[in-house]
Amino acid sequence: MAPMKLGLALSGGTLKAAAHIGVLKALQELNIKPDMVAGTSAGGLVAALYTHGYKINDFLKIIDHFSPEKLMDYGFPVMSSLYTVLHRRLAKQSSLLRVYPHGFIRGLKLQRYICDLLQNRICEKPLLVISTDLLTGNPIVFAVNRDAHGKFTPISSKDLPTAILGSSALPGIFTPVSYPPYLLVDGAMRHYVPVEALRQCGCTKIIAVNLYQLPRDYSPKTTVDVLARSFDILLRESIDNDTQQQDVFVLEPRFTSASVWSLRDMKQHVHRGEVAVAEVLPKLQQFLSSRTHVDASPRDSGEHRF
Repeated sequence: MAPMKLGLALSGGTLKAAAHIGVLKALQELNIKPDMVAGTSAGGLVAALYTHGYKINDFLKIIDHFSPEKLMDYGFPVMSSLYTVLHRRLAKQSSLLRVYPHGFIRGLKLQRYICDLLQNRICEKPLLVISTDLLTGNPIVFAVNRDAHGKFTPISSKDLPTAILGSSALPGIFTPVSYPPYLLVDGAMRHYVPVEALRQCGCTKIIAVNLYQLPRDYSPKTTVDVLARSFDILLRESIDNDTQQQDVFVLEPRFTSASVWSLRDMKQHVHRGEVAVAEVLPKLQQFLSSRTHVDASPRDSGEHRF
């Protein structure tokens, strides 16, 4: 029988992605070492830093000095859209330089920040970063430090910050990232929890960290609330479709709605990641030692995980 190949899938989650650090810390203390790591959006950044040699103390230092306001470079989307329309009309599609409208945030400062974090670092184990091609709607899997084949796009550590920025580019908020032949936006649009890419790489067992839970205390007040809930349900369905397989063990740290966007709570998010592992440790150990999957997440009557 072929040896087990363990994959670790880190979901998106903005500031909640600090919980991934707690999961990594807990797994390290248990001597559980993934053979390959995949990440979407903020999870892609954590995965990239981890595979490039960042230790837990290094992550905590990043949290201590993290200032998102210094990474904001505004894109003025209305003016940018007008410029794009005029450029397309004047160029009459003959220009080799394609121009795309900006989001509220251009992302150039964030890209430089990621470059600085990865500078002079070498990828120590296979890494996958998942994005979405806005032009075709297809998921794009960037692979570092492995022999890419099939649907994977090989990328060097030098170009990795561009892939991470594209994986994090929430449409309408961030400017889409041009990486020919792709126009990259948030990978969460296709795979919020990137287990499928790990499976295609031959991982026989996957630990998936999902930072999204469908809120239970929901009471719509406006039509916007109804629309937002509809998109949330679609996201939850996508997550379930990706993770409800016997080769996947799901960890879902719990958060309070008040703490999700708070910088002050990022270290608390790290702790929640540790707790998420500790709460299901016997099941996790059973999953890793057996041929069958043990579901770590409690289910309600509607078969959703919270």
